[in-house]
Amino acid sequence: MIFLTIFILCVIFYTIKFLIRQEKENNRPLELCISSYTNNQDLPQDILGNKSFENPSTINVKIKDNNVDTNRIIAYTGNGIRKFEFRPQTWEQFIAQDEAKKQAQTIIKKVNRGIRGHFILGGLKGCGKTTFVELFAKSIHARLFSYIGRQINEDIIPDIINEINQSTEKNVVLFVDEIDTADWKCLKIFNPIIEQFKINDKAVKPFIFASATINRHLLIKNNPDLLDRIEHSISFVRYTADNLSTILNQYKQQLYEEDNITPDTIYTIATSCKYTPRIAISLLEDFVVEQNIKQVLDNRHITVEGLDMFDIKVLDKLSVSKRALGSNALALQIGISEQSYLREIEPYLLEFGYIQRVPSRIITLKGLEILKQIKEK
Repeated sequence: MIFLTIFILCVIFYTIKFLIRQEKENNRPLELCISSYTNNQDLPQDILGNKSFENPSTINVKIKDNNVDTNRIIAYTGNGIRKFEFRPQTWEQFIAQDEAKKQAQTIIKKVNRGIRGHFILGGLKGCGKTTFVELFAKSIHARLFSYIGRQINEDIIPDIINEINQSTEKNVVLFVDEIDTADWKCLKIFNPIIEQFKINDKAVKPFIFASATINRHLLIKNNPDLLDRIEHSISFVRYTADNLSTILNQYKQQLYEEDNITPDTIYTIATSCKYTPRIAISLLEDFVVEQNIKQVLDNRHITVEGLDMFDIKVLDKLSVSKRALGSNALALQIGISEQSYLREIEPYLLEFGYIQRVPSRIITLKGLEILKQIKEK
């Protein structure tokens, strides 16, 4: 009897420990209901589930996101609040992505006719997806509610619906960024909401469901039925050096008009940022304070064609490997997580032909040539 009790307590302890670790890794709210057993009953098979056992002695263990009470924050009222960034305020100021903007105009016309206009944005991070949604909401004079996918859980969905139902604006946009990080079971709750604007026979004020992801394949795998209910799929394309030069000049005019930034410096930044606006703007801000583009690039460990130290490490490991490497093995060898490798590094190396997947990773002739060029510097 004593040994059975000890065994059960050990199972409970390691179960809780496992779930806490999973919660930290996935950043998801979890709830576990555990009963204390002190007799000869068998340990329940669903100890990892959410069911309450019949034993009257029950321990409720809840692991949830912290709620920050912003009412306790005292707002800053002093002088000197300056503008730290510039975001496009019109479609004309939103450079490039012409096909995406054309689709946006069609959706705007549909919304003005009272037709559903749900859409999902796909593209690499830092390419202006959030700004695009903000411009869209502004164009239809809509109230915009924004969430990150991992914030979406069963507890917050009623609050989201209430926010929408209580809004006084004619149009409402619900934007879920990084939607692929949301619990797929929670996303399924949105199926009848965005299709019929109902939840359990309760009416929901019609709204536009907008979302963004850089991992569309995860949604196809886990939530194809949600994608079926989203009428418009908009894909961002990679920016060009000319696009980025225009973006940088626009940014300079808005915030740093008096700083000395030559066209050559602008072009160097535009070709050293992996053709990503967010990185380009960050490099521009570094240059504003350093006034030395070589130092800026050295500080970021950026070499030729925008490749950084981790890109070079990947090419170096692949160049000496006698076999193709999987993403996890490659990530471990360069000292980062597999997820970081897949999100931060691999897309650029694949797109520009430095590596290939067959299906594991190998270096290409272009990758070998650029590696040789860097080592000869």
